[in-house]
Amino acid sequence: MHRCATFVVFLVLGIAIQLSNGTEVNVKDKDNNVCLYAKLMVNFRVSYEVAINEILTAEFELPASVASDGSTCDNTSSTLKLNFGEGHSWSVNFTTEGKLYHIDTITFSYNLSDASIFPNSTLTETTTIYVKPQIKDVGVDTCYSCKSEDTYETDLVRQTLWNVLIQAFVINNSTSENITPSRPACWPTLACGFKIKDEEMNFEPNGTAVTGKCEVNSSELVLTSSTVTIKFTFTNDTKKFRLHALNVTGKTSSGVAFSVANTNLSLWEAAVGSSYMCNKEQNYTISADLSIYTFELRVQPLAVKKGIFSTAHECSLDDTSILIPIIVGAALAGLILIVVIAYMIGRRKTYVGYQTL
Repeated sequence: MHRCATFVVFLVLGIAIQLSNGTEVNVKDKDNNVCLYAKLMVNFRVSYEVAINEILTAEFELPASVASDGSTCDNTSSTLKLNFGEGHSWSVNFTTEGKLYHIDTITFSYNLSDASIFPNSTLTETTTIYVKPQIKDVGVDTCYSCKSEDTYETDLVRQTLWNVLIQAFVINNSTSENITPSRPACWPTLACGFKIKDEEMNFEPNGTAVTGKCEVNSSELVLTSSTVTIKFTFTNDTKKFRLHALNVTGKTSSGVAFSVANTNLSLWEAAVGSSYMCNKEQNYTISADLSIYTFELRVQPLAVKKGIFSTAHECSLDDTSILIPIIVGAALAGLILIVVIAYMIGRRKTYVGYQTL
């Protein structure tokens, strides 16, 4: 689990994320005290062979009812192992570093002989895959939380985690109320609207669902209302981030469906570790049919610390509220210069007159 994208949205709209129960486990030590707590949801997508050159895909989820046999915990390391179905297991290894801990490896084993999940599989062996996430610097006395989707892919397997709440080192038989959130990948505030062909539409905040995910070099923010879905895709090159793609789908007021995308944008660019801010209204032509406008925009797709924006990179200072004082100041300076020049010319003429006398 690299630190997943927790999309915290202030837009001028509300957050509506649907939560479900998922899988909840308490692991106990030899003294029957809780030493590891986990509540999470995991979906699996596995490709497997059913005949020569024929591949099927099985999709299934981590069930609510699992066995935690094989889970262990002590002062320096712990393992959460969840066994389910006919020979399947999913496990996570944790290691401490002083007062912090990190996740070493996620291990997923699946039994291809389980016909209920892998019907007609030509193989009957148990296959194991490993992924190394980038979750670190989690306080030992806190719960790690990540509500957004976090996806890990290998050649044949895709694992998607969300609604994760884990305390790998429980102290005094009681889970902590303190939370170490996942590193937010995108923290935006904005108000926006758009024009599809000849119809202008404002993004309606009420009832908006907010989702997102992040990969190593990109992150996504998806806003879904009753009439439109907007997906922002940000990319970074280790030094700068930018809005790279925008997808808008929905229906006009007359019920006509539309879908517009541009995957070659370079907007809202700023250095990684800073935020991009622009309070003035900005208009962007996304395609021949779609224009989008924003105002009071501030966004930070990466390296959000303590839930607040980093130093802002502001858009160009071409707002009329700034230009007007500049123009007035320049006009006054010009007027003063004219008065000074006229005064000097007048004095010179007076001096020449005195010399003639």
